Amino acid sequence: MNGDLNYLEKELSDLLRSDPHVWDFIRAGSLDGVWYWDLENPDHEYMSPEFWRLFGFDPETKRHLASEWQDLIFEDDLELAKSNLERHLADPAHPYDQIVRYRHADGHTVWVRCRGLAIRDKDGRPTRLLGAHNDITQQQLERQNADTARAELETIFDSTTNGIIGLDEKGTIVRVNRRARHMLGGISDPTPFAWPDTIQFLDIETMQSLDNSADPIRRALSGAKIYNETHLMRRVQTGDTIRYVRISCSPVDYIKGAAQLVVVLDDVSFEERNRQAIERQSRLDALGQLTGGIAHDFNNLLASLLYAIDLAARAKSKSSRDAYFEIATGSVERGRELTSRMLSFARQQPGLATAKSTTEVFESFYQLVRPMIESNININFDIDDPDLMQFCDHVQLETTLMNLVLNARDAILRAGKGNRIDIRARGVRASQELPERDLEIETDFSGSSDPEASYRYVEISVSDDGPGMDEETLMRCTDPFFTTKKDNSGTGLGLAMAYGFARQSNGELRVYSELGIGTNVQLTLPRATSEGTREAAMAEEPVVKGNNERILIVEDEAMLLSMISEVVEDLGYVVLTARSGREALNKIKEGETIDLLLTDIVMPGGIGGFDLAREVRSIHPLLPVIYMSGYTGYTKAEMGAIPAPLLQKPTKRNVLAEAISNELSKAE
Repeated sequence: MNGDLNYLEKELSDLLRSDPHVWDFIRAGSLDGVWYWDLENPDHEYMSPEFWRLFGFDPETKRHLASEWQDLIFEDDLELAKSNLERHLADPAHPYDQIVRYRHADGHTVWVRCRGLAIRDKDGRPTRLLGAHNDITQQQLERQNADTARAELETIFDSTTNGIIGLDEKGTIVRVNRRARHMLGGISDPTPFAWPDTIQFLDIETMQSLDNSADPIRRALSGAKIYNETHLMRRVQTGDTIRYVRISCSPVDYIKGAAQLVVVLDDVSFEERNRQAIERQSRLDALGQLTGGIAHDFNNLLASLLYAIDLAARAKSKSSRDAYFEIATGSVERGRELTSRMLSFARQQPGLATAKSTTEVFESFYQLVRPMIESNININFDIDDPDLMQFCDHVQLETTLMNLVLNARDAILRAGKGNRIDIRARGVRASQELPERDLEIETDFSGSSDPEASYRYVEISVSDDGPGMDEETLMRCTDPFFTTKKDNSGTGLGLAMAYGFARQSNGELRVYSELGIGTNVQLTLPRATSEGTREAAMAEEPVVKGNNERILIVEDEAMLLSMISEVVEDLGYVVLTARSGREALNKIKEGETIDLLLTDIVMPGGIGGFDLAREVRSIHPLLPVIYMSGYTGYTKAEMGAIPAPLLQKPTKRNVLAEAISNELSKAE
């Protein structure tokens, strides 16, 4: 070590022993480097070994020259340090404390908090400067990363097309992005500020302001969960165009934050007006076909009326004349009913989601649609539970059903194949029947969900036994304006509107079709309660497992056969497989013992699922059978001699487990 500095090192040691104030400074400072400077002889200074090690030098060989360590400091930071030193020497109350960047021996930057304390003589004149270093490189890098991340988040926050607003528990806006400011009327006030009085939410039907119990913001502040609700929003007394906004609200699970509620606003005016235009066009298309059907009925009514009046005029007795007049009066009454139904359908306006009995919907729809469908086409309604209620916009539901039925009727008439349209309703579970997307949308907006609970739905299916669709048509069938009608008799909006309605209702639309067999459209909607609200999530029932019963699974698609087999094995069954009906039949004829047959319906090789079941039952008369198919429009009559449960492919684990367990228990 340089001998010229020994006196300073010794002096510092004496100073630490004699002056507790100096020791307090050292203790509050850092052991990353301590230095002691002779202000009367500026070339003389003492650097602790840690000082040089901090910058990558060996303290045993490094010369302690002020010019060298000053050369390591970034120029701007050195000027700051010098300025602070001058002010501290002149005024003890001004701290010598700053962040300084040093160049490490290997070239990287070392961030240091450099603090100093002037040691003064009895006259208050500074003679020495005691200093300490803190290595804050890691903290600075973390701060820089945090600042960068914060800047990126702020950029994203302000660039998103969603309006995002953070509210405290009193409803005061504490965070708001640019898009939200624009949607709230271009407010430039600094946060926090109150929710603008000029912003109102309107009832879609009456265009009147919603009361507090219906206002989405007030409901959210009161603890209500809001996810993708569509409302009309406007600024009063400004003449602004009314917006359609989709609102979601989520409580903030962060106690220290000022924001207790996050509101996300999506301006969906363009999409909503397009949807309304599509719906109007679709309703007009349906109304045109409805008019044609009712016109046919009116011709029959007018003919009955004409014949009745003519016969009454030529009647030879009063009783005969009265009977004919009664027939004429009945014709007039039926005509009035037809007119009433047509006007009712034409005048209905879409509104908010409500609860309604599925049975009531079906009864009303039958009266509306039956006159439209040719007499050689049977239309059948079936509900597995008369207490089913769905939660949706029922005007849109009726329009959707109308379009689905008309599509089925047109397909049957164009192909000259088929004579049946079946409309069925059943209850399903989200975790059992719906795709993964539906599980995501049912998750609470805050990101949490109860794994032991799921939502129940009403599945309304419209099936026909018409020509079915090929793969290319099936892939495009829900595209707007796509139609297979060659005579310009359709807009191509029916299935597109139905798909949009299902998604808007937090439901799902799925289309299954087998070429030459028919088409099945499944509309899945949230289930409602008798109180008029959407049904809450309900606890799951336990999955029923097997006891090593032997299940023969017949499926021609290898990948699907493998997946179904794994699910069934996991349920506690022994699985046998076959890729065709003929292979399965051969196994049974060769003496393979099974407890249940689980088979696809449409398979190559000349033996389909119905034929296979009939052949197997001729060998084992009491063997339980379950059918699987993507198309679920088969009737018991089409199943032939062996009617059995029909599962939708792909089948959820819970549904498959319940079906197998039920059929095995019946055979006991």
